[in-house]
Amino acid sequence: MGKETATIRTLRRALATIGSEEHLAAALECSPLELVRWLSGEKPAPGEVFIAALDIVARGGLRHHGS
Repeated sequence: MGKETATIRTLRRALATIGSEEHLAAALECSPLELVRWLSGEKPAPGEVFIAALDIVARGGLRHHGS
């Protein structure tokens, strides 16, 4: 479908960091279906999702809600 972009690579790295599509979707506050569409390149991920995925990778999967 779509070509591999920096966003897709970052989402894949965040997925590897978190361990499952369900956990990554929850962390990104999206549906698992949306996540799959972004990972496949079917739809571009919003900029705020890219930033959140970068944060997940940078933190090594640790998330702090409400901070």
